[in-house]
Amino acid sequence: MSLTEMMRGKAMPVEKKTDIKLAQHDFANVRVTQIGCVMGVLAEAIERVKISLILPKLLEHPTHVAKVLNGTEFEPAVRLIRSYVRRRHFILKEKRPPLMDHGIIQIIDFFQRNCGMYHLFPRYYNHLNEEEMKLLKAYEMLYDLTKDRLYQTSTDAILQERQLHAMYKENELVTEQVEAMRRKIQEQKVAVRWRIAAKEAYVKNYEDTLMKKKREKNDRIQMEVDRCTRIVRTSKKASLERQAELEEEIENTRKNYEISTKAYQKLEKNLREEKNKYILQLQALIKKYDNVIGEKMIENIELKEQGKAAKKELDEYMVGFRKLERVYKNIVVKREEEEAKRRQNRVMLFTMNRAASKIQKYWRKWKKHMRKKNKRLRKN
Repeated sequence: MSLTEMMRGKAMPVEKKTDIKLAQHDFANVRVTQIGCVMGVLAEAIERVKISLILPKLLEHPTHVAKVLNGTEFEPAVRLIRSYVRRRHFILKEKRPPLMDHGIIQIIDFFQRNCGMYHLFPRYYNHLNEEEMKLLKAYEMLYDLTKDRLYQTSTDAILQERQLHAMYKENELVTEQVEAMRRKIQEQKVAVRWRIAAKEAYVKNYEDTLMKKKREKNDRIQMEVDRCTRIVRTSKKASLERQAELEEEIENTRKNYEISTKAYQKLEKNLREEKNKYILQLQALIKKYDNVIGEKMIENIELKEQGKAAKKELDEYMVGFRKLERVYKNIVVKREEEEAKRRQNRVMLFTMNRAASKIQKYWRKWKKHMRKKNKRLRKN
């Protein structure tokens, strides 16, 4: 008969109640003792895992191990490690498995029995690799889980089950909300893609139009520059041709002068009486030569002045052209800013209209829901 059934029936004697309480107390003490033993075994296992993880590194640095352990209660480990170091060459040469060597078994046994030794080597313990840390964390997690499970009462289990059930319900609600938000975000992404595609098409069309106008303007400018270049080239060519003709005439006149001079010198020897006559003729020829040369030089200077005037007209035209180009660029920049403002205004208007339609839709839906709810309340 259970304790509950006894309480529902007749009242038990005091001695029997005392025996039941003592039995329950003894059971609780035995359970606590058993739990303590299990936790002690797990704690010792974790300590042995820690010393086992750093043992290979200790065997690789026997000098440092001897320096740390000399003068401590763990000093016998130094002798075992030195013996292993002396025989390691033969062990590797014979390819002997670790557990087939008695010295290695003694080392493992000594370090396992004195697992608290890992506190003396914090540098090795604090620099374990990722796999070793995973193994150690697994043992620590097993220890914490066992502790929670063993010390957990039925009341705690029921409370934990209720909390898990509440968390499950809350998780389902959050999952539905996340799914709804995901659908909304997907719809918004699709709408944004359509708007971006429309904007890109509009911008591409505007850029094509602008490039076409720019090409036409550049073609007209290039045609005007080519025309001015041809005019300057023609003027320069005519000037060079005229200069060549004048140089040829000067050369011919110079040759004629030399021929006449030689002839006059010959005639001077033969006809000294006619010296004055020939001198007057010579002076007349020189005067004529000077007049011709002067006229040619004046004509050459005039042609150079005409070339300078044509160049000056070209420079003035280029100044006006640069002014017109700056005005054109200013007009294009203003037009682009105006287009950007108009696009922003259209986007804002579209956003406001869409928001208003959404609000109206949700408002109608809420009113419909409230009407149905009021009808159900009135029926009840």
